[in-house]
Amino acid sequence: MLTRLRALGFAGLLLVAVFLLAGCGIGNETDPVSLMREPMMSDGNQKLHSVITSQLAGNQIVSPRDPEDTSSIRVGDLNNDGIQEAVLFYETPEDENVRIHGMLLENQGGTWVKKLTFNGAGLVLESFKLVDVTNDGTLDIVAGFSRGEEDSENTLIVYSYTGGTLEVVWQMPYSHFVVDDSRQKPMDMNGDKLTDITIISFLRNEYFTVTTYQYNNGFREIGRLDMESQISGVYNVAAGQVAENTTGLIIDTMITQSASVSNIIIMKGGRMQRLDLVDHTYRDAVILSEDVDNDGILEFGLLERPAGWENADPTEVPFFVSFYQWDGEQGTIFKLQQYRDNQNLFILNIPKDLHGKVTINRNSDKKRYLRFVRIENDEVLAEIKFFPLSQWDNVSSGWEELVRTSGQVVGIKESGAFKRKMGNMLNTAVEREESSE
Repeated sequence: MLTRLRALGFAGLLLVAVFLLAGCGIGNETDPVSLMREPMMSDGNQKLHSVITSQLAGNQIVSPRDPEDTSSIRVGDLNNDGIQEAVLFYETPEDENVRIHGMLLENQGGTWVKKLTFNGAGLVLESFKLVDVTNDGTLDIVAGFSRGEEDSENTLIVYSYTGGTLEVVWQMPYSHFVVDDSRQKPMDMNGDKLTDITIISFLRNEYFTVTTYQYNNGFREIGRLDMESQISGVYNVAAGQVAENTTGLIIDTMITQSASVSNIIIMKGGRMQRLDLVDHTYRDAVILSEDVDNDGILEFGLLERPAGWENADPTEVPFFVSFYQWDGEQGTIFKLQQYRDNQNLFILNIPKDLHGKVTINRNSDKKRYLRFVRIENDEVLAEIKFFPLSQWDNVSSGWEELVRTSGQVVGIKESGAFKRKMGNMLNTAVEREESSE
């Protein structure tokens, strides 16, 4: 799966979003305390850190590769006894049989006590969640493991903690799995108020299946869909609301090395189905489906060629990316247009009321200079320029630093109208961004 980059965006006329490559600043941390999720920060994290360090005996704690949540330690009451448990995974490189192990600790009167260790699988911890998937009111440990190889089959294990022991209640091969949505709420594909797990299994030219399971004295299949296996691969799976009051998946698949398509999957009348929207979701690019406008509904992206660039070489075109939602019936709804820098340095959001009214001046060069203008009168809305570091301190007034790298500064200059619009909307945009985190 391609790594998702989280974009921090402010709404405005053309508002800038800078990619946070480190995932909110915790992606590269190695200290277990700094990787703890928010509930742990007020629950004796220093004591827990000390106990973990002593119990690991030199072994290294591991974080999941899942870019949506790389925190290495999770805390919750796993058996509803009022006592908090902490769960983590660690690596034993010298162990030839089982390399990834787990550890479970209990908070007993403010003191963290190791209760047990358990085996993982494979060589790499891919994903790690605490969620009630057995629908008994207690949290389960859901972990995905791999051998660290491309196109290899992964292993999903569900553990339940009862009576002071940890039980493996399910083990399943997978390529991708979904147990919660983009906002970390449990998935419910069939709308029966019970959590389910969806397994995507793919092997090129062999099989491509989407199967949803639910626990009922064991995990039972409640829906299955056989997909076209002649694709190059599955590079992204987004889960959540795919339309108003409709839960589903958007599975982004590669058709060729440069072309992709989004598949919208739902369950209706107890049957899993793929919507007939493939012609609407094809694009000559790799674009991640996600909730780009934070309205709680997932969107898929399409390339849009700016006006005036119709006859240009595609490699030179500074394409817009336009995002759409399924309308719940037979069509799609336009939601948001962006310009995405091809080096992943920044994103510009273009508001809905200017869709189709803005282009990029034909003299622009996406690697050096971009001028965003109104189509009707060529009014300049914003300029973006890439400056060598040695030149930045001497640039003329009006330019503001957008993003800085080790070798250059990307500057932005906005029109007066743009600045007034941005100032009027900034506070609201900040509040909306903070509320979505």
